[in-house]
Amino acid sequence: MQRSIYLLLFGVLLLQGCYYDNQEDLYQFIQPVECNTSTASYLTGVVPILDNYCIRCHRDQRQDGNVNLQGYNNAKLYAEDGSLLGSINHDVGFAPMPGSGQKIPACEIETIRLWVAEGALNN
Repeated sequence: MQRSIYLLLFGVLLLQGCYYDNQEDLYQFIQPVECNTSTASYLTGVVPILDNYCIRCHRDQRQDGNVNLQGYNNAKLYAEDGSLLGSINHDVGFAPMPGSGQKIPACEIETIRLWVAEGALNN
């Protein structure tokens, strides 16, 4: 019984010693992820994003919602008409994509936004 009390006290002291009471201490070891939009080109920036989030459902063999994003010419059509950005931003009037309901990371949306703003070039 006495041994159990000592173990309990030791556990409480151990847990108290690891307690961080402010955000700076709690998150001091987490490095912020930087958004590198220098890859706002089609091949090195946009294609990997489309491959990761879109192509599974929007490709030549499967065109959910009659949308095909496979290949530059197809992706450019949706970039130019605003539906690509409207959908990934979950803007009103566009089908929110991906269909899971969760937006793709903001950095990746920014990469596509910059690519579109720069003319949606095949670069």
